[in-house]
Amino acid sequence: MEQDTFKILKVINNNVILALEESTGYEVMAIGKGIGFGRKNGEVYTYDHSQIEKTYVSRHNRLTGTFFKLMEQIDIEVIGVSEEIIFYAEKQLGKLNDHIHIALTDHIGFTVERLKEGLIIDNPFLFEIKTMYSEEYEVGEKAAVMLKERLGTEIPDSEKAFIALHLSSARQDRKITDTMKDTKTIREIIEIINSELGMEIQDDKLSYTRLLTHLKYVISVADQNRDIENPLLLNIKKDFKKSFKVSKKIAQYIEKNLSVKMSEHEIGYLALHIERIQRLKNK
Repeated sequence: MEQDTFKILKVINNNVILALEESTGYEVMAIGKGIGFGRKNGEVYTYDHSQIEKTYVSRHNRLTGTFFKLMEQIDIEVIGVSEEIIFYAEKQLGKLNDHIHIALTDHIGFTVERLKEGLIIDNPFLFEIKTMYSEEYEVGEKAAVMLKERLGTEIPDSEKAFIALHLSSARQDRKITDTMKDTKTIREIIEIINSELGMEIQDDKLSYTRLLTHLKYVISVADQNRDIENPLLLNIKKDFKKSFKVSKKIAQYIEKNLSVKMSEHEIGYLALHIERIQRLKNK
């Protein structure tokens, strides 16, 4: 059976160690069931490959330095559970930007401290995040279970959603501020539609969910400069004039706030969606 030898720099918890991988000379964050149990800092230990489930390697000195500073400021148990959450997240979502090791750990550390003091931050975009980042939110729910098991800390749905935002940002290699801005912009687009149509889309959860999902797709397509052909465009402009007008107004708003331009074909698809909502309301 193949083996790896590590010099243990720091035991973070029973399942996570910071170590020097002797075969490569890299400092790594190693994760595996029980690999830290009974180990001591400075010890050289050989593990079977089957024991090490994942190693995170940072070849970026600046990132490594920041992480070490973080380790001095945050409870080591918080760092351990954060690494386990990231490990689980990558199994579910795929490779995440390395900065998640700092951003999510820092966020969770701050969250644990706030909750100890009874301070809960409301998340005004909870429903939108649950809908648009459903896979990441599911990981956030698992993270809540892990935080309860490891630290005895119960986090509310609002915090699960904040974790989901961090994961989505790392998944797309974007800043969390940009992901939050997209979410806020979509909420404001909903208000434009409500105002133009004289209705509350949020009252119909199914229609609202469908619209949120489509708006997320619209922004993604526009941001990537992809042009999706719409063979019904001429008919939409002729038969659904009000919906197309509202859709054009939304396109202008998206361009102004996110600096991404929607094609007329995509404006037509959004008009179809708006038309459908109107017809459901008028039934």
